Amino acid sequence: MQNLTLVMIALIVGTSAVVATVVVLERRGRITPLQVMLGLAIGAVGAFFVLVSRIDLVPDGPEDGLQRLFVVLVTIGAVLGTWYRIARA
Repeated sequence: MQNLTLVMIALIVGTSAVVATVVVLERRGRITPLQVMLGLAIGAVGAFFVLVSRIDLVPDGPEDGLQRLFVVLVTIGAVLGTWYRIARA
């Protein structure tokens, strides 16, 4: 039951933050759907990592390999994004 409570709290807080951000920034005309989707993706990944450590969704054996793979993928994404921005400028 406690695990379900943690998931519900993460969903409620995340949704509230997204709605508040969209309302405030939309009034100022400074938000795009891409920004909202990127923010949601980052929040979902963060919530996933917090909940995985508390609920233990991933067995301990492959967990180390998955963490390393995730770090490598994020690093590759950051490098490719940086190259793209530099080439576009």
